[in-house]
Amino acid sequence: MLRLWLDYDDLIRIRITPGLSPLAQTVLGAQALRGVGPEPVPGPWRSRTRAGLTGPSRLLLDLVPPGRWIPDFLTPYTLVPGFEPELDAVASTPVRRIRDELERSCGPRPPAPWLPRLAGGDGEIMRTLVRGLRDFHRVALADSWSGLSDHLCAEAARHARTMARDGIGGLLGSLHPAVRWSSPVLEIETLRDGDVRLRGRGLLLMPSVFVTGPRVLVAGDGPATVVVPSSRPLSGTGDTLPQVFGRTRAAVIRLVGADGELTTGTLAARLGVSAASASQHATALRGAGLLTSERRGKTVHHALTPLGERFLRGGEPPE
Repeated sequence: MLRLWLDYDDLIRIRITPGLSPLAQTVLGAQALRGVGPEPVPGPWRSRTRAGLTGPSRLLLDLVPPGRWIPDFLTPYTLVPGFEPELDAVASTPVRRIRDELERSCGPRPPAPWLPRLAGGDGEIMRTLVRGLRDFHRVALADSWSGLSDHLCAEAARHARTMARDGIGGLLGSLHPAVRWSSPVLEIETLRDGDVRLRGRGLLLMPSVFVTGPRVLVAGDGPATVVVPSSRPLSGTGDTLPQVFGRTRAAVIRLVGADGELTTGTLAARLGVSAASASQHATALRGAGLLTSERRGKTVHHALTPLGERFLRGGEPPE
């Protein structure tokens, strides 16, 4: 059991990210690929990814065996977002930190012969690992990144609406059955254990399709990150919404799901269509039971129904 102690400064620094750390999602995806038992992602994605792995990208699999702690240097917190800044942070990790985290993760006997070289500061091995991280992301996530990003934005917005409606306590208490909030302690059933006092670092909440239970990233000077399961598995063929509704109506569902509520005029502006066209799309989705519409003065506000939210998060399409 890991216990995160949150003081006032931590509570006012709680943020909900769409989970768009490309490197964190890549590393969690690699561990999901190696996983056994209940799979957070479906078989087609696993088969396609395995078939496309390169030699360097297979190195990552040695670092993320299921049931073990992932070394934190693989998921750095960077002030500048993006995949390349994250890779640069990995490449510049101090050797001592790499050695300590590998020993904690792998024990005294590393599972692969190249790991002692990484722990010893071998620059060529580190460059190969960074190339492998880039290759794994390309093979496993590049084709579906747009749809995955849309979904994670919607998931983050759902958590934000919970916090707006029920407060911080309501949000922290509803993240996952393995996460419990008893002020000032957030208890998390995960691979780590012990007590961590954040002392004003803050808390970052991040959904991921690659986990079935919560994960926690606490190393470094940035905020502690709690990764919670997304409610939708990664599709083996990418986003399915456009296949069912068409691109424009799929975009309506995503936009309304991400913001919680949008007017017809805002929808039209974001879609790049006329207000009449946006209204027609909203009317069709309302007829399918996915949207509700409410007139307030001169504007009409649209929101997802429970059916719409379920379908956005990967449920079955309406009959």
